[in-house]
Amino acid sequence: MASFSVAVAPVYNTYATSDKITVTYPYYGFVEDPENPWSSVYDALDETDTIEYSDEFFSEPSPGDHPELRAMSYALALAGFENLADGYPSTSTLANPKLTNLLDQMGFSDYQNWDAISEEDGHSMGTTIGHKTLSSGEELIVVAPRNYNYMTEWLSNFNVGDSGDHAGFLESADLVVDRFNEYVSSRDFSNYKVWVVGYSRGGAVIDLFAKKINENIDSYDMAAEDFYVYTFGAPRASVTETNYSNIHDVKDGNDLLLGYVFPEVWGFYNTGVYEEIHPADLNITGSVVDISDLADSSRALGLLASNNGLTKDVSTINGREFMDSWTQFVTDKGLTREYFNTEVKAPLSAIMKAYQLRTLDKQGEFTGFITDIDKGLAGMIAGSAFSDLMSGDYGTTIEEALANFPPYQDIVKILKGTAVDADIDELLTFIVRYMGNYEDYEDRFGEAPAVSEEEFSILKENLPKAVKALAPIIIADAEYTQATFGEEYSLFYTYTLASNAEKLVIGHIPESIMPILKSLIPEDSGDDSGDSDLDDSDSSEVPGVPDTGDGIETQANSALNISVGTLTIVLALCGGALFSIKKISARFKG
Repeated sequence: MASFSVAVAPVYNTYATSDKITVTYPYYGFVEDPENPWSSVYDALDETDTIEYSDEFFSEPSPGDHPELRAMSYALALAGFENLADGYPSTSTLANPKLTNLLDQMGFSDYQNWDAISEEDGHSMGTTIGHKTLSSGEELIVVAPRNYNYMTEWLSNFNVGDSGDHAGFLESADLVVDRFNEYVSSRDFSNYKVWVVGYSRGGAVIDLFAKKINENIDSYDMAAEDFYVYTFGAPRASVTETNYSNIHDVKDGNDLLLGYVFPEVWGFYNTGVYEEIHPADLNITGSVVDISDLADSSRALGLLASNNGLTKDVSTINGREFMDSWTQFVTDKGLTREYFNTEVKAPLSAIMKAYQLRTLDKQGEFTGFITDIDKGLAGMIAGSAFSDLMSGDYGTTIEEALANFPPYQDIVKILKGTAVDADIDELLTFIVRYMGNYEDYEDRFGEAPAVSEEEFSILKENLPKAVKALAPIIIADAEYTQATFGEEYSLFYTYTLASNAEKLVIGHIPESIMPILKSLIPEDSGDDSGDSDLDDSDSSEVPGVPDTGDGIETQANSALNISVGTLTIVLALCGGALFSIKKISARFKG
């Protein structure tokens, strides 16, 4: 496992105030309390903030620590967040107006834009390239990708491939390389520098783009030290650990869940120098599911009908250590890169496509339908199962019926880690039947589902496939938990991951990053952009360090929602969603 230590590098912060201009950049969301972004962020798609820019940022070589340029780079990355407030352009050659507005303020011009709309199923990347003449007479070329609201481009995240660099990100990076080459070759640049930024998926694509440029730097009229690359929260995408000093891999140390989606244990790395803007000090709660009463159907029924807790907290764990352990565990148990690519990718991609094709304001309805215990998929499955239990020929008493109920028997086997393929197949046969048909939802709940008939068909076909693909990992987790914590407990890794999902993704949300970056700009740099509402925290504390409480779900982790929704269904089918069954028991008792 590679070290996360920060390389020692010179700090360049001697720019004169007179060399700077204040520019206004679009802010994705505002944080009223930077120390607790989850509970204080509000949507601000049309809001702005200010930051200082100077051509002098590029007077020093790219390798090293450049706090002001790093913060400015993130402002540029934020400008690449396309959203509904902007609308979508009618042609693929129109740029994001918020992005070009910021570039205009900094003096860039001569823009060329590619693929500003998302129509392909992945393998694409909206890109704007422009340039300006620096006071030194050199040209500065800027490469700005789309950094959020990728629509179906997001599907390339799942296309890891069986070998080599991450296939989906690589294909998009190749597009950006071709566009960069086209832009440079069509203009007379004899002496130039290049500035490139990227966030999240955009960062992963730019990471591979920059790797390719570095590998062929001699073919460009540019020195390696004149190549300024900043990625923020970029997933790992390269199979070679290159550590190019002109690629700044900026991350919050607590960006864990998305920081591990393509882990080192799968052979993936970032290509630049890691810059940790906040230390990895996040602790999470390790939990297990209590299954001590499941073996006795009478006690299990009472447990489900009561308000007794079904989980037990077993430890406090460092977040990074847990994620290291989890990724190693699931890989050892078969969830390898190759298995993900052949078994897991297809059903998750189908579900994600249906989700991503919705507008941002409607995506929550999609995931809500999956987990809704009252009028959604979870409610239909649970209600149908209960009706089957009560009406089927399983026994003369409800306790006897539950003990002989095949889905219940299968769930118990899964939670004890003894289930085999036949048990999983039997359970999924029941689940598909319990999902019902589209028209059944209006009959049962009195209103049409929150999803279309086509979306429902996609869920009904692909959710069972996803569960089938992930079931071996769930069973292995159950077996491990029983051996480690005792036979009365199950699902340590699965439940700890699901219950801490919000905390694990906290370091990735855009709202928490800029306050940290601004706080790292030395006071003597002349920066006066700290008067914004984003920098009102106590100077003795590092702004942006979250106090992860109950919080709220923001659009920033919408890409995570579908994964959590799918995981919720996995838990529901495999016993972890006894929480949900408990909630509906009272409704059917009356």
